[in-house]
Amino acid sequence: MKVGHQLLQWSDTLATGIARIDQQHQMLINILNDANNCFRAGGNAEAQAKAIEDLIGYTIYHFDSEEELMESGGYGDRLPDDEKAHVREHRAFAKAATEYQLALKQGKAIDHETLFGFLNNWLVNHVMGTDQELGKFLNGGC
Repeated sequence: MKVGHQLLQWSDTLATGIARIDQQHQMLINILNDANNCFRAGGNAEAQAKAIEDLIGYTIYHFDSEEELMESGGYGDRLPDDEKAHVREHRAFAKAATEYQLALKQGKAIDHETLFGFLNNWLVNHVMGTDQELGKFLNGGC
């Protein structure tokens, strides 16, 4: 699904059925929208870098939380390939987001639409695919 660079809105279509994950996804959307608004408003480079730093920090916390749930729920025991793929997605996103952060710190101009198109599309597609599959598993659906 392609959602573009516009502000995101939480909806039940993004729900995984796992309260902890869904609450964190809602917070991620809020932080992502705050960062998006900072860039839209033409915030200075320092403000933009801080917005991306906050987003990355919370995202890493969220990924750690999801991966703890995978481990405690036996996801890797029953579906090791799915768990590995899920973790690879997390690492790939973190790497890409960190590259954007580094570019900002180096004073490089970042195209707002490109950056938030990437961030928004990644989040929505990850949640609606990989995370919802994890939710089904943790809720006893597979």
